[in-house]
Amino acid sequence: MDTKYIKEILTKDIGSLGCEIWGIEFFGKHSNQTLRIYIDKTNGISIHDCEKVSRHVTKVLDAEDHFSNKYLLEVSSPGIDRRFFFNEQYRKYLDNYLKVKFIDSEENKRTISGVLTKTNETNIFVESGEEIMEIPFSSIIQANLIM
Repeated sequence: MDTKYIKEILTKDIGSLGCEIWGIEFFGKHSNQTLRIYIDKTNGISIHDCEKVSRHVTKVLDAEDHFSNKYLLEVSSPGIDRRFFFNEQYRKYLDNYLKVKFIDSEENKRTISGVLTKTNETNIFVESGEEIMEIPFSSIIQANLIM
């Protein structure tokens, strides 16, 4: 399943339910696939929100003839240690602590924790100790909020 396509077809519908898509993951093998959709809204997500969105997503995706294999649908809050899925999500969390796994300029995997100080079209800036690291979005493997 193409997560970009799924986001495209569901964003408006989930928005009409008062929620937004925080992220989408699709994983597993053909006979045991899971589609996990993280939703969020200003006042937080309740179990009722997850149930409502799950029912709606099931109807929309079942109507699509795009998905040939069976899958398990999970709808969840992103939680307090939320993972960032889209570049625009970082702006909401300036001055918050992040843990970022990325590939550095020498092609090494690195992990840093620090304060998100700035973001622009192509990079985030994380202050870790005395150093401010400029990390391109394209090199980020995974980033999570630290509470």
